Amino acid sequence: MPILKSSIIKIIGSIKGVTFYYLNGKHISRKSSPPTKDQIYNDPRFATVRANNKEFGGASSCSKAICTGLQENVKTFKDSRLTSRLTGICRKIIQKGRGRPGQREANLFNHNQALLGFQLNKMQIFNQLYTAKPTISIDQDRTSINVKIAKSTKENLMKYPKSATHFQLIAAISIVSVHTWNEETKKYQPVYPESNALGASVVTIPLLCKIEHQNISLQINTPIASIPQEVAITVWIGISFRKMEENHQLIKLESTKAMECIAVV
Repeated sequence: MPILKSSIIKIIGSIKGVTFYYLNGKHISRKSSPPTKDQIYNDPRFATVRANNKEFGGASSCSKAICTGLQENVKTFKDSRLTSRLTGICRKIIQKGRGRPGQREANLFNHNQALLGFQLNKMQIFNQLYTAKPTISIDQDRTSINVKIAKSTKENLMKYPKSATHFQLIAAISIVSVHTWNEETKKYQPVYPESNALGASVVTIPLLCKIEHQNISLQINTPIASIPQEVAITVWIGISFRKMEENHQLIKLESTKAMECIAVV
């Protein structure tokens, strides 16, 4: 192993893959050796790493289910880091789950506050564009969700394009089953696959920006008739803008739009 002969450089630690340490009165340097694949999968010292990897896989599955349920809204509103941001939120949710590390359940109800206010685009914040407060009602069977805005005025529209003449509100749901660790497949899997990664959305007609609107109602019906209690429904609201051309054609303005999660029911 290399021995440092310099009386000036006396480093202890690792720099760019080289580890420096003091041994038997001498300063030693050696290349750091990363753990092998076999060590990661079998060595007891890497038990925490294995548990983290398993739960990261579960978080990825939940994140994918949310995005799949949101359908085209993901393509419309997302930023380039949506997947990693959403997976990070789902990882926090798993940490609140029952079970031992590496096998804790992924259930959105365990930490439903984690998703509230989550933006599909981190740089486009819904309540910075539109400040009217939506209310949510849901029927007993959880098959019909109504997002309502009692009153919307021009003062509720913030930072929207100067050329915009109209806006549209979008309400969406994404249905996500509780996921648990499957010892046979060595993966997290949905407990209710038939009630997982489903969604629906509705959109208002184009609404004039400069006038008041009352009792805006967006009713969403779930795509399945029965939803188990352990299956979560995430509820989202979004906004986009339009410009009325001289020929009375409405042109979609792509630069300003936002969608956020407003409930987990």
